[in-house]
Amino acid sequence: MEIVRGIRFKKYLEEEAEREKKELAERYDESKRNKKERTTSEKLQEKLEPLPPCPMSDE
Repeated sequence: MEIVRGIRFKKYLEEEAEREKKELAERYDESKRNKKERTTSEKLQEKLEPLPPCPMSDE
């Protein structure tokens, strides 16, 4: 009986590890897409509205 439980537990751990691995891969891909989109929108925003000089600067 102990062997059966051990095999089931091992299979469960392997399935959980695989599920987490897939989830992390999806999050990583989504993060890369978001970064690419954010960078593009920030560049466009800078072209449309350049930041004014800081009023507190020494210059």
